[in-house]
Amino acid sequence: MRRSEGNTEKVQPIVVASFVLGVTFVVGMAVFGYFFYISKLPQKTLSVTGSARELVVSDIARWSSSYSVKVSEPKLNQGFRLMKEYEKRVLEAFKKYGIADEEISLSAISVTELYMEPGQATERQYVLTQHIDVQTSDVSGIAEKVKNITQEILDLGVAFQANPVEYYYSKLAEKRVQLLSSAVRDARRRAEEIAKSGGLRIGKVISAKSGVVQVLAPNSVEISDYGTYDTSTKEKEIMVTVNITFEAK
Repeated sequence: MRRSEGNTEKVQPIVVASFVLGVTFVVGMAVFGYFFYISKLPQKTLSVTGSARELVVSDIARWSSSYSVKVSEPKLNQGFRLMKEYEKRVLEAFKKYGIADEEISLSAISVTELYMEPGQATERQYVLTQHIDVQTSDVSGIAEKVKNITQEILDLGVAFQANPVEYYYSKLAEKRVQLLSSAVRDARRRAEEIAKSGGLRIGKVISAKSGVVQVLAPNSVEISDYGTYDTSTKEKEIMVTVNITFEAK
């Protein structure tokens, strides 16, 4: 019996198509498996910390001080009158040495009762206190003014307490942005040097995290995880850090 040639011709294309589809499927699965395997391999990374520093000069000075009177309970009214007289003398001294009215903030008078041991006194004792805050842009001259004002008020017999002058830099936010760019460049430079020593190259950035701002006295190393802000010096060194993880290949 002879086979029909027509049936044979119909079967051959189906076999070829099935073979091609099978090969394509196998190759596709192999490629998928390869990339899946590659994706599961540990990624080589390199984490470094970059930093940047810059010296700045403070543009704001703050000075706080206070004066007080100690009185017994029957003389409270007299104490308040004396505080008003002291206020007049203190403000005159401030103005004499160039502290402007708009630079001065006066608190309300506070009244604090002193603790007395039993049998120590029959009358209650109180301390009346008024605080003065000065904020000025005269960074270079404030220290000399403070010295002269303090001496003059003490010579008047007023119980006056002067705190150290504090210095601040008002453009810290803008400076931080500028320094972050420099810190990123420093981190990349460090990463490239480390990678080169290990026969690797630096790729894309995987992650980046900026650190806190440190405002330090010049040449200081007293940094903190929470950030520091030194107010004791006119000149300050602002430091920022950034931790970057790079792809290494």
